[in-house]
Amino acid sequence: MKLDRYDIALVNGTGKEDARPMLQNVHLNKGRLEVADGFMLAFRETDVTPEEKEITTLLPAKILRTIKSTTKRQAILAVGTEELQVRYQNETGEPVDFNPTLSFHPGDTSGTYPELTQLFPKDTTKKAHIAVGVGLLKRLLACLPDDGHLRIGITEPDKPLEFECSNMDRPIRGLVMPMFVDWQDFKWYRESEPEGKALTPNQ
Repeated sequence: MKLDRYDIALVNGTGKEDARPMLQNVHLNKGRLEVADGFMLAFRETDVTPEEKEITTLLPAKILRTIKSTTKRQAILAVGTEELQVRYQNETGEPVDFNPTLSFHPGDTSGTYPELTQLFPKDTTKKAHIAVGVGLLKRLLACLPDDGHLRIGITEPDKPLEFECSNMDRPIRGLVMPMFVDWQDFKWYRESEPEGKALTPNQ
């Protein structure tokens, strides 16, 4: 199984509470990496072999965070029933001597990992699409206190998204201007732009 830096970043969504050891692991579920912390979840399909597509196991997040995958060095995770091994290769597929002996056992398998398909709403009709670039979201969160509770209000799809952090003496309020996405090819548009003119997120 090939792991890129985005797969490794997904580990940040795992749980941190010791009382919920299941959620401190990444769930490898038949070719899909799943993370959850009890309040949010995220998942991503991985680059796996047909044999690995049938594997379901827990991968310890603490170990996965030590994997150093970059644009020039790709991590290969060999998943077995008793042991997992990590090796690295370069862009041409040749082995790279970088922590080649890293191996570990699957995580705590007691309990049941959340079933993602049961958590999604049955009514999949989209009432609105809200597109917020990661850079813009980071700048927004940087304005708020670490213990803040962010309330987001959606009025109409073509109106600004309203936010408020109100659990403080003087609430922080603001708006995020609407962006529109061609969800098929991931191009971003403002409603006022001519059709076919793409914009980068947060422009």
